[in-house]
Amino acid sequence: MSAWPEDVASALERHEVVAITSGITDLREAEALLEERLPGRWQRIEWGMGSAVNRERFHDLQQASGFHMLPMFIGRDGVIGGLTELRGFLQTRADDGSGVPAPAPGDAPAPLLHVLGYAGLIPFLFFGVAAWFGSTQWQAFSLHALGVYGAVILSFLGAVHWGLFLLDRGHRVLGQPAPIWAVIPSVAAWVALLLPTVIGLTVLFLLFPLVLWVDRGSQRRFRLPSGYIRLRGYLTLGGTLSLLSGIFASLTA
Repeated sequence: MSAWPEDVASALERHEVVAITSGITDLREAEALLEERLPGRWQRIEWGMGSAVNRERFHDLQQASGFHMLPMFIGRDGVIGGLTELRGFLQTRADDGSGVPAPAPGDAPAPLLHVLGYAGLIPFLFFGVAAWFGSTQWQAFSLHALGVYGAVILSFLGAVHWGLFLLDRGHRVLGQPAPIWAVIPSVAAWVALLLPTVIGLTVLFLLFPLVLWVDRGSQRRFRLPSGYIRLRGYLTLGGTLSLLSGIFASLTA
């Protein structure tokens, strides 16, 4: 269609999908799909069929699109169709990652992420080395500080999935809604702190590569900067080596 009605054109400037309905259209299933896949990026426009103007506008859309039912879904590239076509449209976007607003592939993480990321290794490296020196009390403190810091970072990494879930309500991790996984690293890290030092540090040591492995798979559908997972790999390596140092230090203390 060469020109949308004014209300549709205006809505498409701000949203990716417009749902045309009448006053009696059942939009519940479509609304649930759109809120899951395009939260805040779609709009419903109701054309009461009691109005001759609205009937004429709907007739024009029918003629231009070849689609004759309500609800009718319109995207920026043209008429999508009805509920069945909408499902296919949303699935295609999910498959290619275009349903999630994110940096384009090939972008490198911002320099600030590198600075903050590597700065975050300082406590790991410091206490991983400090656990080998000084008095028995200082070594015990260093090992405790190393474990607590590891637990804090694991909680932070789990929370990443809260943010991704807010962007895309369809985001799942290991087949479950993302918020379920988001709390597992923090709870597991907390349990590790309650265990004897060497066992707790070993649990933390194993959790870091596990979290990275899960993130590599579950975040693949998001168009994240291409260097993000690589950066995470370097940071994970630094953290796990520091924890390994703490494990050996606790065994020899």
